[in-house]
Amino acid sequence: MLKVSVIMSVYNGESYVREAIKSILGQTYTDFEFIIIDDGSNDTSSSIIQDFFDKDNRIRCITNKKCLGLTVSLNKGIAVAQGEYIARMDADDISMTRRLEKQVDYLDTHKEVGVIGSQAYIIDDKGEKIGKKNLAQLNIDIKKRMLFNNQCIHSSLMIRKDVLDDVGGYNESFLKSQDYELLFRILSKYSVVNLSEYLLQWRSHAGNISYASRRQQWDAIRARWYAIWRYGFSFLYGSVHILIRSVWYLFPITVQKNLLSLSKK
Repeated sequence: MLKVSVIMSVYNGESYVREAIKSILGQTYTDFEFIIIDDGSNDTSSSIIQDFFDKDNRIRCITNKKCLGLTVSLNKGIAVAQGEYIARMDADDISMTRRLEKQVDYLDTHKEVGVIGSQAYIIDDKGEKIGKKNLAQLNIDIKKRMLFNNQCIHSSLMIRKDVLDDVGGYNESFLKSQDYELLFRILSKYSVVNLSEYLLQWRSHAGNISYASRRQQWDAIRARWYAIWRYGFSFLYGSVHILIRSVWYLFPITVQKNLLSLSKK
């Protein structure tokens, strides 16, 4: 059985997708298939993907005739994946060379763990390092802090395929924060951990900052609601955070942005 299926969805990602693909194809661990979903791109993403496809037989391409969104596209990738482990990758991020190797080694030796993530360097649109994402490492700490905010970086995750099949994949009613809702479901049944190593370069730009998307904020509130009503997380703790996030949601985007800027000074 193939060990790893890397799944990446691309929509108009011409600015960064080349670097993302190279970072996967250049991994020290090589026993993988790379499933790339072109989600109806109308820029040059398709030709960039095709160029890599022509040169590396580990790449499998799925082309959506129109944009279906990240959630549906990821479920399409999972449905055809042949790997024992599913590794996520985003089209604007960069995986460190030993990412897959280290995550496979961990899952192979920790059968009780369903999902493994990592820490990440934060890079800007030019690829310059501007900070770090430091997240909880142990399952108990991740579960404790999840209602406050997501303790895993989506594109750093490697998930056992049978765990994804068991919980039902991504919830397609979540256009955004789909990873957040999925992790709550997984945490209710399986262990989730983050390695201490920085195995990803996570790109920070307007498209993936929470204040830039009302839908992302709303779906994150919904994910917390599901967590307390469906997946057994603390009702009291969850309700407090839902209230706080709901009040925050009522502020206009410009006010949110200004308040966040002030808090960093």
